[in-house]
Amino acid sequence: MVTFEAEIPVSGYGAGQSDFGTLLDTLSQGAQDTVRQEIADRAANAEEFEGQFFVVTVVGHSDRDDTPGLTPEQRRESERSAARKRADSAVEWLFQEIRKRLLISGLTPPATLRDFKRTSIFTAVAGAADLEFRVPASEAERKDNRRVVFLVAHFMP
Repeated sequence: MVTFEAEIPVSGYGAGQSDFGTLLDTLSQGAQDTVRQEIADRAANAEEFEGQFFVVTVVGHSDRDDTPGLTPEQRRESERSAARKRADSAVEWLFQEIRKRLLISGLTPPATLRDFKRTSIFTAVAGAADLEFRVPASEAERKDNRRVVFLVAHFMP
């Protein structure tokens, strides 16, 4: 039985920025708490307590690449690459956060993502295919396009 499902977007990346931890540190305390409690804490709990399972897909997004002179294929590759880097950084951040929580609980953390027992982490890349603002009118709108989205399911007895 799924007892918690959520879609948690984290936006605000600058152009060329992909480090999730750096972005998270700039967000409000409430946004930081949501990510830490609803994602990292739940994943660690699933690893620690029998009968729980945690699944998250991290979807990387980018803004449109409007660099003059690029072909459509070059634009798509640039957008896909930026989105992939954001998703990969968010997964690495999450992996390290889960490891920290397990160490604090006195458990041996997994060495790799594949070593989790009851947590599964996937990535997907949207590139600029799912923009919040199709024609961004400001840098703030472009930052909303540059995001990761955590799709979370936590199964508990």
